[in-house]
Amino acid sequence: MPEYLMPDAGEGLTEADVVEWHVGLGDHVKVNDPLLDVETAKSVVELPSPFEGVVTAIHVAPGTTVQVGRPIVFIDDGTEAAVAPQAAPAAGVPDRQLDDDAGQIPPELAEALAGGMVGETLVSPELPEPTARDDQESVRPLLVGYGAADEKLVGGATPRRRRSHDVSRRSAPGQPRGDEYIAVDTVRRVTARNVVASRRAKVHTTTFITCDVSETKALVTRLRARREFQGLHVTPLLIWCKAVCLAMRHNPMLNASWAPDADRIVLHHDVNIGIAADTPRGLMVPVLQQAQDRDLVSMAEELTRLVDVAKSGTLQPSDYRNGTFTITNVGGLGLEAGTPIINGPESAILAMGAIARRPWVVGSGDDETIVPRWVTTMSLAFDHRLIDGAVASRFLVDLAALVSDPALAMAY
Repeated sequence: MPEYLMPDAGEGLTEADVVEWHVGLGDHVKVNDPLLDVETAKSVVELPSPFEGVVTAIHVAPGTTVQVGRPIVFIDDGTEAAVAPQAAPAAGVPDRQLDDDAGQIPPELAEALAGGMVGETLVSPELPEPTARDDQESVRPLLVGYGAADEKLVGGATPRRRRSHDVSRRSAPGQPRGDEYIAVDTVRRVTARNVVASRRAKVHTTTFITCDVSETKALVTRLRARREFQGLHVTPLLIWCKAVCLAMRHNPMLNASWAPDADRIVLHHDVNIGIAADTPRGLMVPVLQQAQDRDLVSMAEELTRLVDVAKSGTLQPSDYRNGTFTITNVGGLGLEAGTPIINGPESAILAMGAIARRPWVVGSGDDETIVPRWVTTMSLAFDHRLIDGAVASRFLVDLAALVSDPALAMAY
């Protein structure tokens, strides 16, 4: 009788939250039938059944955090007469009880599955060992991946929404209110772990530049009016992604990383640009793969898709792996600049500041005048272990030149 273990997404994640079960005890499932939805730090993913049989035990309830490799469900595929220990019905799981003589799970787990701890962050308690049998292969663990190889988007998945916290209400004098304790969800937990690791491992240094991007604003307006860009995500971010790829041709160290297993630097051929996105599930960084080989239309199409799936909470593992450089648009939040933390194994991250009308000096000498222009500030955080200040500065100056005068792309 196969035992379904919590799978590993292959991205270094060690746990996932159970969002929703699509089956109940006693259900008959076929190969590739959806079993449940789980949420990792990156996405909500539907897990299919890798075999056919009857669901005889469900070990985790919705809202439970489960370590990778832990049993979550038993499915009787008819290979053995014995029945796996039967779990109490999990809250939110259809109750289709089997025979009363099925085995029992530990009382503490039964209580959690029955609803006593639903919504709490719970690491599943130790499960009972399988009933001893003559044939040690009778219960064979099966560690499966996240869905089919094509990694299609999960249809109908409901993204977890951030909880709204009301802190504006005041207590009457003499009636203090108690502090609120918020459970740390998967996204926040992994984000905290990653940013701490980045700060410890890298020498963060930040440099800034302010430039006139009126020509980029005009270019975006023209692109939006063109037929091939209709319905696509056409914003200054699109131009920045293209400009980053061009600037890296002369400054390849910005697309490098320090090899964790040796004293060497890896220069990446592909420019895979992570786009830091503020989504309903928290901070997500989907990746624009092989951006250096894309024209503007292809880039806009992929950015549109990534924005849509990030907002819906249905990012797949292929959408966020292999990033080599990240862009974060703090201007979307009204900020002029920032000092972002470098993402993962990458060596640099660019923060786009707000694009606003500012007085700007144009011309020189007797022709010098002050006119209103679209102006922005960019900040580049880089790992000084492998990127010198002069290298980072040249990259940022080249980038500023390209977004100030997009026609310069013809020279690349």
